[in-house]
Amino acid sequence: MKRLVERAAHLPFMRGMSHNGRVVLFTEPFWAIPFNMIIVYATLYMQALGLSDRQIGLTQTLLVTTQILSSLFSGVLTDKFGRKRTTIFFDMISWAVACLVWSFSKSLTGFIIAAFLNGLNKVVQVSFSCMMTEDADSSQRLRNYSGLHFMVLCCGFFAPLGGLLINRLGLIDGTRLLYFWSAIVMAIMFIVRNWGWNEPAQHPEQQKGQTLKGFLKALRFFLASTESRIIFLLQGINQFFKVFKPLFYFVYLSKNAGLKSSSLSLVPMFSSLMMMVILLLVLPRIKTSMRGWTLSLGFLLGSLSLGMLIASPRLGFAVLWASVLLDAFSLALIRPLLDSLWADHLEDKNRARQLSAGHFFFGLFAVPAGSLAAELYTRSPGLPFAAAGLLLLAAFLLSVKLNLKAGKQNE
Repeated sequence: MKRLVERAAHLPFMRGMSHNGRVVLFTEPFWAIPFNMIIVYATLYMQALGLSDRQIGLTQTLLVTTQILSSLFSGVLTDKFGRKRTTIFFDMISWAVACLVWSFSKSLTGFIIAAFLNGLNKVVQVSFSCMMTEDADSSQRLRNYSGLHFMVLCCGFFAPLGGLLINRLGLIDGTRLLYFWSAIVMAIMFIVRNWGWNEPAQHPEQQKGQTLKGFLKALRFFLASTESRIIFLLQGINQFFKVFKPLFYFVYLSKNAGLKSSSLSLVPMFSSLMMMVILLLVLPRIKTSMRGWTLSLGFLLGSLSLGMLIASPRLGFAVLWASVLLDAFSLALIRPLLDSLWADHLEDKNRARQLSAGHFFFGLFAVPAGSLAAELYTRSPGLPFAAAGLLLLAAFLLSVKLNLKAGKQNE
């Protein structure tokens, strides 16, 4: 694996990435392909097994709560056991084992257990972020995250295969098989990726351990300046949005926008195609001085796409697909730009500590996301997406303020 990665370092799409970033690019499809297949049918699968909308929201609330609790220990675990060992252990539990539980679940109890296991992935987010950003400079970090998101998007083209399986076996049996297959493929991928990675060098001033005092110190760092506060809020909004918006998205497309269940898997494929175009043709041409304004554009387009989504049942499929297109455009801009902005903002000597604290506080923001989305959807199917649109509009205004402040400092 390591020799293969070294030989591929000069390929155009891998140029400028760190070694660990290239390893991720090679192995990520074996996580992303199963994920893109099952995410489309996850909520519909729970509904088909008899879970109510509020029970579905409860599982999401439990997942986020577990993420908060696990983030308390993610920094100390990452520092104590190393980035590689922490990542493979908690990836196995939170994805491979969780998928096995999902595949055999028949009631709320099974989904609660799976949500708890999957919530432990917050530990992985810290160790994985360290693998992607340590031993890499600012330009490599952006290339790493752009490459990561690009590969995930490529895997979206395989989502229709899940639709074919569902169409052949039915929603419940087809989704069970998808989860079972995902558990096996992901487990193999985690082993191969761990073998190919290099453990990042320890920063000479890196602080060990994780205490309440350390969390408070990190919080003071996040709130120390207007720039820090805005970046912190943008990440918080992004984490809330990632739980809130997708929960009933495919349910809305199926039951309100009129897409057939077998056609739902075309949405990730269409989105992936659009996002790949942005990552390949747009982001590489964006100058460093324009990254902030490009991020603002992403938030604005995301808000507009949700407004079009709400209007699509009345205005037809053309508006629906235009909404999907704008949503993909938005995500392709927001994810790599915000991830690299956050990574650049953190201190190398305190990176694991600050990532851990950040995920803890972002988790607090996201705790009510699942239950709130379920409650709003129960009242009116369009309400969660109207709220999500307003949330992205607030992020747009915050990012504009950040850009204006940065412009004044550069004068």
